[in-house]
Amino acid sequence: MSRFTDSSPHQQPRAESGFSLVEMVVVVGVVFVVAATALMNILPSIRSSRANAGMEMALGEMRRAHERAVDERRIYRVTFVAPQTIQVEVGQVAIIGSTITDSAPVFVAAQAPLTLPGNIQFLAVPGIPTSPNATPDGFGTGAVAINLDIANGGGTQIYFQPDGRALDGANRLNDGVIYLAEPNNLFSSRAVSLYGTTGRSKSWFLTQVNGALKWTQ
Repeated sequence: MSRFTDSSPHQQPRAESGFSLVEMVVVVGVVFVVAATALMNILPSIRSSRANAGMEMALGEMRRAHERAVDERRIYRVTFVAPQTIQVEVGQVAIIGSTITDSAPVFVAAQAPLTLPGNIQFLAVPGIPTSPNATPDGFGTGAVAINLDIANGGGTQIYFQPDGRALDGANRLNDGVIYLAEPNNLFSSRAVSLYGTTGRSKSWFLTQVNGALKWTQ
């Protein structure tokens, strides 16, 4: 008999390495919980970023049209179309005067229509401040999303003039507010206000201060 033969009945089998099915299920479950938690934390930031991007788009188009009207001595018309479209047009003829009627220019598209990002729309979400002086720059009542030309019954267009003013289609000063938000998301609300005398526009954010909703810059 060979002296290297081990016939002991008590020899133990070598343990196998690796994870059991139960361990794998536990690990996968933990990963899903961590991912879901991260998503819940990130989602509000994503929504806020989209709302900010929509506001910056509207504000940027208004400011560029204002600047180009002054620089080029042309009239630029900006039209806001619910739910998501911005159209910028330019008068074909440069003018010497300061209002639309000086040359009654024919307007042509200055660029392709723009669309607000994601699910952001021109929208006044119920719950935003509506009391006097609580709206952006104290304009309007917060009841209408595209609330331009508020002193003359409201409108959706701005005519930026070579002298820097913002008028309506009848050459009247155009003060107003544009509201943007994601549907059913009050705190995604943003706004852009317009002063007709200077053509200047400002951005606004809906915030909560001591439990009260307030528009801040």
